[in-house]
Amino acid sequence: MDTNKSYQIIRVAKKYYELHMGQLEIAQEEGVSKSTISRMLQKAIDLGYVKVTIDAPVESVKEMEDQLKQTFHLKEVFVSPNLVDDEEINLRDTCRALAGNLDKYIIDNTVVAVSWGNTLNCLAGQIQPLKAKDIKVVQLNGGVAKSASSTGASQIVDALTMAGHGIGYMFPVPAIVDSKHTSEILQEETQVKNVLRLAKEAEVSIFSIGALSKDSILYEVEYLKDEDFQALEKNKAVGGIASRYFDINGNIALKELDDRVVGFGLEELREKEWTIAIAVGVNKVDAIIGALRAGFMNVLYTDEK
Repeated sequence: MDTNKSYQIIRVAKKYYELHMGQLEIAQEEGVSKSTISRMLQKAIDLGYVKVTIDAPVESVKEMEDQLKQTFHLKEVFVSPNLVDDEEINLRDTCRALAGNLDKYIIDNTVVAVSWGNTLNCLAGQIQPLKAKDIKVVQLNGGVAKSASSTGASQIVDALTMAGHGIGYMFPVPAIVDSKHTSEILQEETQVKNVLRLAKEAEVSIFSIGALSKDSILYEVEYLKDEDFQALEKNKAVGGIASRYFDINGNIALKELDDRVVGFGLEELREKEWTIAIAVGVNKVDAIIGALRAGFMNVLYTDEK
């Protein structure tokens, strides 16, 4: 596209979106048809000159919220409505709702423990400056050395740290190692010990719930091997939190694998003032039920479907 054409598209977009001129008025000024203006406005979006965001409030589906709260004895529930049949949009809406409510859970000097993954990466992109100051943000579990897709491990820590004018602490080890012995040795390392201690001190934990799937980052990078996956299926695992997998009743599905995880234990989540889980998508239903039955969280953010 030549420069003059590019400038015209930008000029038309500015007249329409910033000066709020009508398409017919712009067409007359530009000496083209109204349909040409319409095509130029679409081209401005396609080229990334114009980005459209909908910042409407997300209201919880009250009846479902009340039922979940009562059934599972939760402090708070937020059920985002599925206004469109698109999981990515529903995830963004749910993350936006949680991001907008963080001031309820995080106050000055709070220690916040977080997991990582695609959901927390989405949440990181929605976080706005908090009222709280001097917070500490710490990972609940180790990460991965490499991945074709972003884990969100650093993004969520960085976003919360910046929003709360605080300090972030990364977990400097792999999420899953080759043996229980290796896990025990790593957890005795000073750096790892300090991060684990801080995670135990956290008043707030924020984590996603993942379904048992070969689409997971852990399987993609082979931390979760084929034999592990088959054993988890055999033991009826439904999902996981912070690399720890459980069945429909929230019991650890495979002790041998759980012993190889480097990170915070799920049973310790119950001791925190706010344990906030976020999970979206029908493929996570069984995993959400398992986590609810085990009482791993006292706050749930999920979607209507």
